[in-house]
Order: sequence, then C-alpha cells, then structure tokens
Amino acid sequence: MAVRLIAAILIAGAAPAFAQTKAEPLATRADKPFKHDNSGITLPVTVLRFPRNEGQEYVKPQLDVAFRYFPADTSEEVSVYIYRVTSGAPSLWFDVSRDSVEQRASFGRKTRFEMPLTFTPPGQATASGLKAAWTLSDAPYRSTALAIVPVGEWLVKMRYSATTLETASLVRRLDDVIAAIGWPGKIKPAPAAAAIADCTRPLKLDGTSKPVKADGASALIDAMMTANVRDKKDKEETKEAVPVAWCRDRAVKAPASVYRPAESEDSYLLAFTDSGQAVWARPSLSGLLGSGKESWAVSIVLPGETTNYPGRDRLPEPAELSKIIDGQITSRVSTWGKSTLTLDSATLK
Repeated sequence: MAVRLIAAILIAGAAPAFAQTKAEPLATRADKPFKHDNSGITLPVTVLRFPRNEGQEYVKPQLDVAFRYFPADTSEEVSVYIYRVTSGAPSLWFDVSRDSVEQRASFGRKTRFEMPLTFTPPGQATASGLKAAWTLSDAPYRSTALAIVPVGEWLVKMRYSATTLETASLVRRLDDVIAAIGWPGKIKPAPAAAAIADCTRPLKLDGTSKPVKADGASALIDAMMTANVRDKKDKEETKEAVPVAWCRDRAVKAPASVYRPAESEDSYLLAFTDSGQAVWARPSLSGLLGSGKESWAVSIVLPGETTNYPGRDRLPEPAELSKIIDGQITSRVSTWGKSTLTLDSATLK
C-alpha cells in the first residue's frame, strides 16, 4: 500500500506538502501530557493557553505523530510533529519543510522574515535547531513560522500561524512554544545546523537505466547492507557523529526535491514528503559480485522500514524512480524494533 502511494505521488509530481500518508486518530488523555515514549518528548495539555487537540498517527508505532493546539476562535494554530528520520540530515528536512510552506497556495503571497536561521534548542549545547518565518498577504493568516529541532534520530517540527499577529510577535511566541515542549533530560549531541547550499557540480547521468539481472546473492547483500547501517548506528549511538554536508540539486529534472551528500556525483536522495521519507539511489555493493560490473541500488526509506529494488546498470534519473518503485521488490528490512530481513521469493530462484 505504501509503495503504491509513493509511486502515485512521484508520477503526479505532487509537492511535498501534499505527499503525507493518511493518518489515524491517536488516543490520548486530554487532561494529561502526552508522553512520546519512543523519543522521551512530552507534549503539554496546553501551549500558549491553547488546548491540545486529538493526535494523529501517520506511521505506527508512533514513528510519525502530530498534534494541534488552537483557541476556540481558531485565530492561531500551533502544529507539532514528531517523526523518525533515518536518511539525510535535519538541515535537509528543514529545507524540504520550508519549501512546503512556500509552495502552499492557501498562504497567498509570502515574504520571508529576516531572522537568524539557526538556534540552540533547550537542553542542547549547539545551534542544531532551525527556524524561519513569513509575512503573508492575500491569505486567511497574517503570519506563519516553522521550526525544527533534532532529538537523536527524531525530528520535532513546529508550525505556528496566526490571523492577527504580525511576524515579529509570532516569532517571539514561537520561542515560547519551543520552551513549552517537555524535552528529554538527556539528548544526544547534534551537529550545528546550517543552510543547505545548491550543488555546484552536476550528477553523472548517462541516459535511462536498465535493471540488472536479479539474483539471491545480490539481493541478500543489499539487504544486509541496509541492516548493517542500522547496527552501526546503534553501536555508535553514544559517539558524536561526523556531519555530512548535503547540497540541493536544482538543475536535475525531478518530481520532488533532490539532495546529494557531499556533492556526490553518483548518488542522491529524492525527498517525496516533508516528514523524513525518501527514495535513495546510490552505488550498490552487490555490483562487485560476479562480473564485477558496477550497479546502482534504489531504496524507499521510511521511518521503520527500508524497501530495496533490483539493481540498475547506471544511476537512474530521478524521473525513472516512479516506474522503478512500482515494480519488483527484492527485500524489505525493518529499521525499528525487532530486526527482520525479508527477501522476495522470486529473487531466490
């Protein structure tokens, strides 16, 4: 179901703001703070005296949840999202979220408010948080703002919009929202955030890719590499990670935003939602087997699972991804909870 939805999103060329999966109600006690046990984050009963409304769960078990706070007259609204990310970097996902705000037609004309991009969140020692704000015209709201705070492998995204507040006042109240969140007592150190720059070199694309012959050994290696990445991250949980500088590729034709790690010319991440979900195309280790010919792997990276597809004979163009992920799946690897690795039976023949 998720795969078909993602393929449909890419085929339609949907903007990230509209590419969210369908949510289900998340049962909570209205008179008690909500404790997100996966991350240790607590959302209070009220924020700025606005009551917390029913929560929404986009990915189970609470790997992507959202709550809204607003007064009875709905003149203001605060949305808080908590979601797990296993790809990219906080700055990358902030860039996608900022785009989703600027593409939103219901916000009318938007003028970005001049303010520092980064800030030091509560309980952290580095300026790992990011925020932006806009003055709105020809829209129901007068101003809107966005903030993202990394908490280990989780991102907390806050959006705040108001019909009467001018932008400077909204930004000050956004700081009050951030302070009102119940942050964990111990937070894994996060690298200082920075704006995503545009890529300066093009991707090495060489025409339409073709699938390489699928076989059990190659599928197993690609699946095990996905599992090994998770194991490595778990073992290095207490170490400070070396940040990767991502760039945004604005030159390549794609149905969604494309990002590349360290100006890589042979890999990229296509961010098809603003909540940490992406398609990852990169060189495949399994290509070293057999004839030793290079091949490229394609995977869908979701909050709790990575889905792998047959290798390609060259780096696929982003426009090809919808067709690739609508085809044969070689393996699925869980990245949350109990480790499981499932190979497609057809690749074992």
